Amino acid sequence: MTIEDHYADLVARGVRLAAEDGRLRCTAVAGVLTDALLEEVSARKEELLAHLAERRVPLSFAQEQLWVAHRLDPVGSAYHEPALIEFDGPLHSAALRRALDAVYHRHEALRTVYPTYRGRPYQVVLDLRSCPLTAVDLTDLPAHAREEAARHEVEREARRPFDLGSGPLMRAALFTLDSERHQLLLTRHHIAGDGWSLGLLFGDLGDAYRAARADEHPTLPRNAVRYTDFAEWQRATRRDDPLGARGAERVRALRGAPTGLRLPVPETSRTTPATEPGEGHLAQTVTLRLEPRLADGIRTLAERGRVTPFTVLLTAYAIVLGRWCSQDDLLIGAPVAGRPRTEYEQVVGTFANLVPIRIRLDGAPGVDTLLHRVHTEVLAALEARDVPFAALVAQIAPGRGFDVDPLCQATFSLQNLPAAQAALPGLRTRLLPPPAVAPKGALTTIATPVDGGYDVTLTHDPARITDESARALADAFERVLRHAVARPEGAIAELASPDALRPLTESAPAVDEPRPEATATPPAGAAPDATRAPTTPTQRRLAALWRDLLALPQDETTDIHANFFDLGGDSIRLTQLLAWVMDSFGIDLPVRRIHELLDIASLASAVDAAVRRRDEEADAALVALVRDVEQLPEEELRKRLR
Repeated sequence: MTIEDHYADLVARGVRLAAEDGRLRCTAVAGVLTDALLEEVSARKEELLAHLAERRVPLSFAQEQLWVAHRLDPVGSAYHEPALIEFDGPLHSAALRRALDAVYHRHEALRTVYPTYRGRPYQVVLDLRSCPLTAVDLTDLPAHAREEAARHEVEREARRPFDLGSGPLMRAALFTLDSERHQLLLTRHHIAGDGWSLGLLFGDLGDAYRAARADEHPTLPRNAVRYTDFAEWQRATRRDDPLGARGAERVRALRGAPTGLRLPVPETSRTTPATEPGEGHLAQTVTLRLEPRLADGIRTLAERGRVTPFTVLLTAYAIVLGRWCSQDDLLIGAPVAGRPRTEYEQVVGTFANLVPIRIRLDGAPGVDTLLHRVHTEVLAALEARDVPFAALVAQIAPGRGFDVDPLCQATFSLQNLPAAQAALPGLRTRLLPPPAVAPKGALTTIATPVDGGYDVTLTHDPARITDESARALADAFERVLRHAVARPEGAIAELASPDALRPLTESAPAVDEPRPEATATPPAGAAPDATRAPTTPTQRRLAALWRDLLALPQDETTDIHANFFDLGGDSIRLTQLLAWVMDSFGIDLPVRRIHELLDIASLASAVDAAVRRRDEEADAALVALVRDVEQLPEEELRKRLR
């Protein structure tokens, strides 16, 4: 067994290894480190220490998806997670700064950056440092202008791009409106933490501020495990089979399902050209209040059918989407917490996973029958909640394209955790609505239990769903729930009026249906069966990387016109390829051209053209510099050369 295999086996068993001053430290839960295993580790101690010194910590599957999304749109804000807190009272700014530093020190994910090596991202935890904090004093402005100025600055700061390669991936901005009124904006990139993490950050911030306010050192407890431990464990356990048995079962269950929703295209999108990455529109939100009486009916209906309120809400949501898109078979994504063990509950990081739930509306079922059908599917989907969504996508909808929301254009979740609270002693605090950022997907719906009822928010991409349509969806959702509660024995055809939403007649592409893809065109005159080997230096360099990324035989000649996806590639590997190319050649390839570069010949041509353009621009800049220097007076030139 190679040392790499041995290390991966140890990590998969839950053993955490670290090098400290030339010594090898091993920790694991009780019962894992048996005498036999310790003897095996001891025998290969020096090899393990050398491996630890050279290894690059991989990204978790969720992080890798977010990294790909960032490479496709490096200045976009879709995966920014802003949180805005207002403080009323005498805020001690120095104590707040110390508290933020304590939070930043405790949670390594906030100090982690993601450089690349040959296109592959890896994790680097930076040394302890202060949390980036910007102080903005607005008290010089007239009182009536401060609110608007604060709003403008908050929006600008929340949408300011992150650099995943150098960080920081969490930043803070404190806005002073008057001596006893402040707003604190915490903006994270989603790769540094999920929704659960926000509650941890707020709790730690309150504890650290309390200590700092009392002139004590704000020390927070040290985590027994780190996010990098989770990422390595996840990769090690799925090293040879990312899907596993449960994932393979889910693939079989999803065969034939639609790969998307046939959403009506807004009129403006039909005539307005798509924007460049980072220049996109902002997500829009429609809200809906389900009062306690209706919520009681939902819970009663759930008890009657021996299902959960989530199943009732999801079923109504599916009925509305099915009517709207003229589909009786659809996939809806359900975000789930992905923390495999209790020891990770205090770790900030992105653990959440997306579970695709297949809902069939065919056969004109009654409400009770459909609830049971959906409940059965929900249970089956949750059995595989730890199967990485990216692994499912790669298997059942191979990445012929870079969909912003593959498989699941609509998601639905029921918040069952206490709302995050930001409580600082001596201050009245409240969470303000966060500033809008770019949409993550076509439609994201969240139902939150509040005061006996449900607050429902539908966040949508205005380029794909109009505000009018989103409001119609929300109204139809409530109407379907009311009908289902009133007549649980009725058929679903009675729940929504055919005119409630505008349906489409086109069907959505199915999982097994091949997607359109760019295909390489052989040069004129080439023999149809001829092996087209690399000939230029650029083609040969790309062919070597091609074989490496796709695990092709090293002694086999690579066809420069072979399609990347046909050789076993996927969206993540193609993004890694392009990242390596741009870093290695020192060029920038526009993301919008990604579908034109699926073979070595096309990619090599694009690289050579970009290199020529870069060199020509550099030459022109040098000529301009020389011309400027020649025009300087002799005395000025001597002064500058001193």
